[in-house]
Amino acid sequence: MKKIIAVDIDGTLLNSKRQITEKTKNALIKAQELGHIVVIASGRDPLGVYPFADILEFEKYGGLISNFNGGRITNYKTKDVIINHPMDFDLAKEILQFSEKNLFMHYIIYTEDKIITSSSKTYKLEEICQKAFTHYEVIDDLAYSLDFAPNKILFSQDPNLIDDDAKKLMDKFSDKTTQVKSTPYFYEIMPKGIGKGESLVEIAKYFDMDMKDVIAFGDEENDQTMIEMAGLGVVMENGANFMKEKADFITKSNDDDGIAYYLEKFVFNEK
Repeated sequence: MKKIIAVDIDGTLLNSKRQITEKTKNALIKAQELGHIVVIASGRDPLGVYPFADILEFEKYGGLISNFNGGRITNYKTKDVIINHPMDFDLAKEILQFSEKNLFMHYIIYTEDKIITSSSKTYKLEEICQKAFTHYEVIDDLAYSLDFAPNKILFSQDPNLIDDDAKKLMDKFSDKTTQVKSTPYFYEIMPKGIGKGESLVEIAKYFDMDMKDVIAFGDEENDQTMIEMAGLGVVMENGANFMKEKADFITKSNDDDGIAYYLEKFVFNEK
């Protein structure tokens, strides 16, 4: 039976050295050879995902990339953007201007070829650039000069301080946005109704497939919707405890080839 296999990147597809192991790579390539559709489902921008799509031979097999926590879906083989959900432009500027006046944490926005931010002191800025395989540009008046509708806004702050600012954003904009704390120091805002799970619903519809034939692998809060909405949600052993409680199956850790373990045990042996 043909499946859609969706994998998160950090803590799931990548091991703790931020690498795709040979065993995991070979398992996901084998899945595509068998006719399954592999999707990389990430909060990252496209530039931050392309290298992993190359490793998994998406250009050969037509794998999909779901970026910005489901805000944009791309066929990597054709480079066609098949689904796109940017934020409302005026709302994005309102959020940025609110943050400038009321929050301590800084923010970044992804463009097609770089990251833009209002401050070089943005927490974990170098890490963000490394993950996106790109550079940053500081625009002092970004909250007022932004001239396009982004797919998401990423806030970052010291883990001991982030929750107070996150609560202010939730209280102010929860009725208009989807918000998720993707790591202890990253807080992300997307358009209302956007999430990794919702993107898998759109992908299943695109291929005229049922959600019962979707398998999702994840480990953290921004994976929650796809773990809950997929026909089968698989959480890594290294995943957050509250995520494990929502899992249909807990596989081995990202350092023990948890994706490959599950596929070999349950998918490749299907009759």
